[in-house]
Amino acid sequence: MPGHAFEESLSDFYLKASAERMIQLIVERASDINNHVVVEMGQRPPEDYASSFIKASEAGLLTNELANKLKGSGGMRNILVHEYMDIDDEKVYKALSIALSDFKEYMRQVDNFLEKHKF
Repeated sequence: MPGHAFEESLSDFYLKASAERMIQLIVERASDINNHVVVEMGQRPPEDYASSFIKASEAGLLTNELANKLKGSGGMRNILVHEYMDIDDEKVYKALSIALSDFKEYMRQVDNFLEKHKF
């Protein structure tokens, strides 16, 4: 959806569904990485998506700043997967742009951590 006008993305079912699925997968994979590292560092596993980012920060995987930015991404994932409420297409559109930039930084920080700790 980034690179596509908001109105265009609304009219394209496949583009909209792809964006929603991308957010879901990004958050789930990041949480899996967080959980693995947290447990390998001898801590108790996180209880949910938000705490996985906070505990990843405590384990040295991420900066506090990035963890605090990403901890809310689990809520968006849950809304998309479980449709807790009507999905706000504009919020999804904005979330995808943010997710792409913040999760690029996430990948950079994870890569640096793995290089340093030789996991």
